Formats: sequence, C-alpha cells, structure tokens
Amino acid sequence: MDRVIKIYMDGFRLKNTLPQEFAKGNFDGIGLFPDQAKLDKWRNWRTGLRYEDRKSGSVLSGALDDLLVKDGLYIPFDYKTKGSPTTEEAATLYYQNQIDCYALLLKENSLPPADFAYLLYYSPKTVKENGQVHFEIQPIRLSADPERARETFRAAIALLNQSEPSANHGCEYCSWFLKKT
Repeated sequence: MDRVIKIYMDGFRLKNTLPQEFAKGNFDGIGLFPDQAKLDKWRNWRTGLRYEDRKSGSVLSGALDDLLVKDGLYIPFDYKTKGSPTTEEAATLYYQNQIDCYALLLKENSLPPADFAYLLYYSPKTVKENGQVHFEIQPIRLSADPERARETFRAAIALLNQSEPSANHGCEYCSWFLKKT
C-alpha cells in the first residue's frame, strides 16, 4: 500500500500540484518536495536521512514517506493505513516520536523543518466489484519538535550505556528468556 501511495503522489509531484483530496486539510501554500531523486534516496532506509551524535557516535536514521515544503521550511509527510478512521489524539500517541525524529533528521541535514508535520491516513470505506476499494482519506496535522527528538535520542543512548538489568521473575519476557537459557 505504501509503495502505491508513493507512486500516486509522485505523479502529482511531476505536475507540481497536490491531489484534490488535500482540499480537506489546511495545505494552503504547501507543495510536494520537488527533487524526486533526493526523495527516492531518503525513502530508502539504507540511504535515508541520518544524524550522528558527535559525543557518543550513535546514529539516528530514518526513511521518509514524503516531504512537503512551505516558505523554505520542510514538512515531514507520512502515509498511514488503518482499518478505520483515527483521531488526532491517537495519531499523536502513536506517531509523535516518529514525527519529531523526522524533524531532527531534517534539521541536522540542513533542511530547516516546519514546526508541524502531516500524517495522511487511508482507511477503507467500501469495497466494490473486482476488488475496487474506496478509502476515506484523513490528513492529520501534528506538531514537530526536533529538540524533543534530540532529548529522546540522548535518553535512549544513556539507557543503552547502562548495565543490563537483572532478570525479573515477575516479568513474562524475562521468564521466557530464563527458560531458554
């Protein structure tokens, strides 16, 4: 599904326009990132955007679905599929960290991020003959904070540098591991 949506969006990128369904959201003055070759590179997890924390040598990397641009600022744009429509609260709960990390990756690669991003949800609405599925399309705008991601990344580095904790017999995963060893 992800690949099909990317191909669909790339067709509009060639025309330098947004799809009609974007009229539902506040996309005034926003365009698709025009450089298809760069975007293709950033979409691949092996060649995507990366940030190295100089102090620890730890690397954060990510592969964008898409990128929007407004007034010289870059807007992370991620596609989601779900069995039913979602809420802004649920989208924030599950994807805020991902969006913040994209903002950090953009910032550290000299692409100044906007303070917001978009998730574009596709939820099946109806199924017709010959497998034709109609989707409800739901753009959700989230805040994007690169410094919040930097704090999370540094906290993860600090945690990984601590000693491994002892197994807890009350933990189902530790119990499973202890049985295997």
